[in-house]
Amino acid sequence: MNNVEKLLSVLESGAIRFRPFAVTAAGKITPHEIRETAGTDYVRVHCLYREGFSEDFHLRVKGDEITCRRYFRNDSEHPCQLVELGLELTGIAFGASSSDDYFYHNENPRIYERMTFPVDYSRSAGDAGDSGFDAQAGNRWADPGVVCDRIGRSPYQPFPAILLGNYQHARGLVHGTLSQKVFYHNYLVSHENGTVKLEIFSGFKAIAHLNLAPGQALADDWYLGATGDADDLEKIFERYTAELRKHLPPLYGATPINRESLVWGSWNDGLYRNIHEDQLLREAEFLSRNYPTVKWLQVDDGYAEGSTRLNIAHGLGAPYEADAGTDRNKFPRGLKDFADKVREYGIRPAVWIGGFCPKDTPIYREHPEWFIDYDYRVTKSAPLDVSQPEVRRYMEKALDTFFLEFGFEGMKHDFWSYAFEDSHDLLSNKDASGYQWRDWWLKEVRKRIPADAYLQTGCDIVMGNPFLGEFFTNYRYGIDVGDGNWDYVRTNFLWGVACFTLHTGDLFVPNSDAVGLLPGLSDDEALFWINYCLVTHSMVEIAGLLSQHQDHPHVKQLKKAVCNPNNGQDVYLARYDYRARHPQVAETLYFRTPHFSTLEGNSALPLRTVGIFNTGEEAKNIAFAPSDLKLPAGEYLLTDVWSGEQMAFSAEAIFELKPHASRLFAVSPVTDAPQLLDADKKITAAELNGRTLTLTIAHAGELELLFHQPPRNLPSGFTAKGCKVAGLLTEPGAIRFEF
Repeated sequence: MNNVEKLLSVLESGAIRFRPFAVTAAGKITPHEIRETAGTDYVRVHCLYREGFSEDFHLRVKGDEITCRRYFRNDSEHPCQLVELGLELTGIAFGASSSDDYFYHNENPRIYERMTFPVDYSRSAGDAGDSGFDAQAGNRWADPGVVCDRIGRSPYQPFPAILLGNYQHARGLVHGTLSQKVFYHNYLVSHENGTVKLEIFSGFKAIAHLNLAPGQALADDWYLGATGDADDLEKIFERYTAELRKHLPPLYGATPINRESLVWGSWNDGLYRNIHEDQLLREAEFLSRNYPTVKWLQVDDGYAEGSTRLNIAHGLGAPYEADAGTDRNKFPRGLKDFADKVREYGIRPAVWIGGFCPKDTPIYREHPEWFIDYDYRVTKSAPLDVSQPEVRRYMEKALDTFFLEFGFEGMKHDFWSYAFEDSHDLLSNKDASGYQWRDWWLKEVRKRIPADAYLQTGCDIVMGNPFLGEFFTNYRYGIDVGDGNWDYVRTNFLWGVACFTLHTGDLFVPNSDAVGLLPGLSDDEALFWINYCLVTHSMVEIAGLLSQHQDHPHVKQLKKAVCNPNNGQDVYLARYDYRARHPQVAETLYFRTPHFSTLEGNSALPLRTVGIFNTGEEAKNIAFAPSDLKLPAGEYLLTDVWSGEQMAFSAEAIFELKPHASRLFAVSPVTDAPQLLDADKKITAAELNGRTLTLTIAHAGELELLFHQPPRNLPSGFTAKGCKVAGLLTEPGAIRFEF
């Protein structure tokens, strides 16, 4: 295979050899004949198998990047049980000691709380079992059956790419998926003769094999490229992502639906299932008057009779019981009447729908054959077997009930992905993969909700897979923090770094879980969470009985924090080494606009917003300099977003943080011209004309502004105390300040 190996040499990662294979129910098979056709920028590899199969690899090269389309065909007269396709790439080397070879996959922090692993580390050895937390492996978040030597096999919907590198080098090798219509990719890495062997498996979700009919062909698309930035977590997948963007279908996740608005959800802040119609309608009325960026009210689990009686999550099975499926003690006039009432306040109604059905409900008792045996992870509930036609008919009817009959306009889809994303053999019929059924199901959902409706994916927790953005508008990557568990806050922080550094928030909005009153967290911890969601632009949800706690000390912070969500905006790291031998936690995150505006590089507004965080149990000094924020050398001003404290910033600044504490700063240039340093309403325009600064405010209401110098003249209705200005804005629009 001289032409292929010559093509692979552009990767400058050793003398790489190319070995295709396939696995059927009868075992592993390899081609008996391989032919090559080469051109200036491509190689075609044609493979014949004695078992009656053929396949073609169409490899195209541009610089040191390769894309591949692989076709596998059943040319025999008999059906085939295809388990997976495989490819071995051997001889990979990075020019340094092989003992420093490692891999990174964003599944790693999700399961193991580690970023990288040495190539020869066994993820499923005795010290990496999935029975609980282990100090070495750090795998306490792995559900049963998830820990596996296969990288990328977990059901957590990870970003579909892997990096191979060497701790002593900035050069690395990236493999990534370019289509998820049928296959998913998972990997094994090992050493062979002192070099790295990468085994790439194109497998099927939710089935042990796919029934491949005579004459049927399957296509698999992937990327293989070099990177010179393997030492920078924010850049390792940059070139792959650029290529991926050319292959992705139109994405709901790229639309504005979840970028400038929030969803109030009834589960968080400790409400859980303790909900009722009057309570929720009070919140809808209050939110409509006081929180202009909150556009949705979502009733979460607790509306179904089964979930209340059994204290188990229940959603998709509730319509099976018709009118009896709704808890009439909570919603005496039913869910249609409730949704209509929510709309009367100018808030859009949305609903939580869980994919699990409790076993002690009519749908399971009367049709146990409709369900997957999922006891290895969950014993009291089960997912529906989507491969059965009669099950699909019921699922479509359930969607009709929620959206066409009840009239809900948005959806949080929780506990939904098990029949589509699990890598075990679950579905009874093997004629389609889990991903093919995923495509069917999400299209059925989208048919029934408005084009501008949000669709949120919950558990299994998603780790940034952009292919889901074809249907979903935001993804929950973290654990619920509403019960005040600090450890969950810290865990979300770690997982979030792996998602945000992909810089794909413009494709698919990340969602950290709700900000709110956060009962159970200390004041420092609550502010930590608000600062974190703000600085990472992952503030999709808000929670709490805000109408009943208007004097709560967190409310003022909350109103300011949600004034300009801009969810999905890029966030960057400072002074973070994801390859550190002793795993580090990121401490400094920043973005390139004020927190209250999407305007970047406006001379009248801050240039950066930066947050510093101490996730540890001891006080810690955290330092950053202008260069860490990609600012040129010069004189700057730091303004604490919450206290208004100001300090000069021209060199390294050092701050001592208590355990679980944080700070949030605006970074402004030092200048004699008028400047706005802080605001608690969204600023959509800032125009400086001599000594007059005109600000355009997005929403009416009480307004507080902090300027660099006291204004000379104020608009009517505003008062000043030094540089602080406050007033009531009766309608959105422009206001002028003279200095």
